Amino acid sequence: MILEGQAIGSGHLLLHGWSLTLASYWTSDAPFYAVAVRLDGLRPGLLYLGPAVMGALIIAAGVLIAREGRRGAPGLAGGATVVALLAFAAPALAFYFVGSGFHVSTALYALVAFAALRRGRFGWGWALAVVLLALGMFGDLLIVAYGVAPLLLAGLVAALRQRRWRSGAADVSAAAASVVLGEVARRLFAALGAFRSRTASIGKPGQMLRNLEHVPTYVGDLVGLTGYAADRIGLIGGLSNSGAVPLVLRGVYVVGTMCVLACFLAALASLVTGALGRRPRKLSTGEPELWRLDDLLLIATLCSVMPFVILARPDGAGVRYLTVSIVLASVLTGRMIARAWPKIPTGWPVRGLAILGVAVSLGYASGLGYALSRPGPPDPVPSLVAWLEAHGLRSGIGDYWAASITTVESSGAVTVRPVTAGGGEVRPMTNLSCASWYAGQHFQFLVYETPHFADVDMRSATKTWGAPKGIYVIGSYHVLVWGHRLTVGSFPRESSAAFHVHKGLAGPGMPHRGEQ
Repeated sequence: MILEGQAIGSGHLLLHGWSLTLASYWTSDAPFYAVAVRLDGLRPGLLYLGPAVMGALIIAAGVLIAREGRRGAPGLAGGATVVALLAFAAPALAFYFVGSGFHVSTALYALVAFAALRRGRFGWGWALAVVLLALGMFGDLLIVAYGVAPLLLAGLVAALRQRRWRSGAADVSAAAASVVLGEVARRLFAALGAFRSRTASIGKPGQMLRNLEHVPTYVGDLVGLTGYAADRIGLIGGLSNSGAVPLVLRGVYVVGTMCVLACFLAALASLVTGALGRRPRKLSTGEPELWRLDDLLLIATLCSVMPFVILARPDGAGVRYLTVSIVLASVLTGRMIARAWPKIPTGWPVRGLAILGVAVSLGYASGLGYALSRPGPPDPVPSLVAWLEAHGLRSGIGDYWAASITTVESSGAVTVRPVTAGGGEVRPMTNLSCASWYAGQHFQFLVYETPHFADVDMRSATKTWGAPKGIYVIGSYHVLVWGHRLTVGSFPRESSAAFHVHKGLAGPGMPHRGEQ
């Protein structure tokens, strides 16, 4: 995403020649990085700044949504709940939410669209929701699960609640209009020469059933109930010092999770009774229909599980897809607590719950402090960059995990382009890359990390260019150099976006080895 932003900031607005996944982030994260690179250049700090900014924005939006219709202590309780659950999230969730930021900006688009349609009416809010969902769809197709499908279903539920089809017309039409607008935009930008989206991989039916069975386990891992579970989640390399969550923190996470579950069930009961009840409840003049946004968040929480079920691989990679489900459930929890607060009897019950809420919030904050105090996994990239610069190696190729990260870590002083090995020979990586990176280019070295990725290793390198003249080991990296410059062939054209049964990469996001 950072290199996308660099290209956009350099004037390549349509990213002509790029081949990206269905999660291109072209309309979400990439513009942010374009501005950041233009202001301060290509910096490794952007690896952390971008996800942190997106996380902060979604927390701010969540607080505002939780406080809807409530001020004073109830609004404070609702907003504080969102902050505690997300800003002080359990380490495994934090790794995906603000550490990596996968699909978080897409969830932000969905949340703002939901807020714009919270009254279920046509108008500027309806138009804003349509535009946001269309933009989100062009940048990340998972917006269909996070926003479009929930709007459609919530509109149908609203019609059932009110026994009037017009009650859900705004939601249903917004979902349909966003799909039409997104497809029109896709065709228009494609005609103008925009980037191409590669096919996305989906699992076989048997794998989908197994993924569905794993949802409770992985959600428990993410919210801190069962530790970080690096062996199950696949956080190896991301949280190498995971270990077990201390017993006290485990208790805090249990209380927080039970609160989320209770609020989720309460919202579900409200939806079911409202949709199946005999008569809709009459609202007084000016009374907001708060159930609309509750229903949207509830349905979106359930729908956002589907990307994991459909796209996750057998090795468990793809847990990042469940992050958005927890984010949406946390915002829903904040809303439910804000509305329940005035109904609590005054006196010691209110004071007791307030003390409990503060204690749990402080517990979550201490969990963040505990995670930050733990030694982080070693980062071998700075050593690799320093070695390459010291030896005058400025232009190279490498496996996916050694390529773009080296370019960013060196602030562009060393450029390494991603390659893969097909048929045993090294060739350009036609995913998350640009044709101009390879066309007519000559490279000084090849670098790959062990264990190797996509068969980029000594064997494929030797088959492609012969035996290397020099082999150097820098930490977990191997750098190979020859007595001549290297070329990797052309960048083939491929068809545009579609889904197919996967045998390799994990869906529309980035390729993941241990979810790094």
